[in-house]
Amino acid sequence: MKKLMCLSLCFVLCGCGAMPTAQNVEVKKVNVNVIEVSASSLDEIEEMATKDVEDTKEKLESKRDALSEEILDFDAYTKNVNKVKAYYEDALKQTELLSIRLREYAYKYAELIMKEDTSYKEKYKDLSGIYEYIYDDAAKTMYDIYDKTLKDMYDIYYDGIIKAAYDVVDYEQWYDARSDAYDDWYDARSDAYDIWYDTRSDIYDFQYDLRSEVYDHDDKRAQKKMDKFKKSILRMKEDVND
Repeated sequence: MKKLMCLSLCFVLCGCGAMPTAQNVEVKKVNVNVIEVSASSLDEIEEMATKDVEDTKEKLESKRDALSEEILDFDAYTKNVNKVKAYYEDALKQTELLSIRLREYAYKYAELIMKEDTSYKEKYKDLSGIYEYIYDDAAKTMYDIYDKTLKDMYDIYYDGIIKAAYDVVDYEQWYDARSDAYDDWYDARSDAYDIWYDTRSDIYDFQYDLRSEVYDHDDKRAQKKMDKFKKSILRMKEDVND
C-alpha cells in the first residue's frame, strides 16, 4: 500500500491546530484525551509512520553530531558532561514519544479498517498491514536509535576522546570520567532498547489479538481489543506528561 503521495494529515493538539513534528515535539505536552493521528487512508498512515521514525532518528543524530563538534577533548568533556547527560535524557524522551506515536498509528490503522463496510475476510487481510508497515517496517527501523544513534556515543566519548586522554590527565580523574561515561551510555541504551522492545511487542499483540477476533467474526470482542489498546495508549500519554 505504500505510495508516493502528498500526505494530507494532521495531529489534533490540545488547544492548537499545529502539527507536531520531530523538530518541536519536546516542547509540547501530548494530548492525553485522544488518539492524535488524523488520516483518511491507510497509505497516509504507512507513510506517516515511516517518516516519523526517520525524522526522529535524524534529529537525534543531528544533535549528537553538534555536541561532538563542541566537545573535542577531555577538558571540554569534563566541563560539558552535563550536556552529554542531557542528550541522553532527550534521546530517551524522544524515543518514548515516538513509541507512543507508533502505537497511535497502529490504532488508527485498525480503526479505519474496522469502520470499512467490507467483509470479515477483507478486514482480516487489511489488518495485516499493521504488522507489515508499522511493526515490521517503522518499529523495526526504530531499532536504529538504539543500535546506531546511541551506539555511536560510545565511540565518540568513552572509546574516543576520553580514552585518548589516558596519558595526559590524572589517572584517577580519567578513570572516574571514563567509568561514568560508560555507565551513562549503557543505561541510556538499555532504556532505549526496552522502549523499542515494548513498542513492538504491544503492536504485535494488538494486531494479532484483533485479527483473531475478526477471524472469529466476533465484533464485541474486537471492539474490546480496540478499547483496551486505546486506553493503554492514553495512560502512556498521561505518564509521559508527568
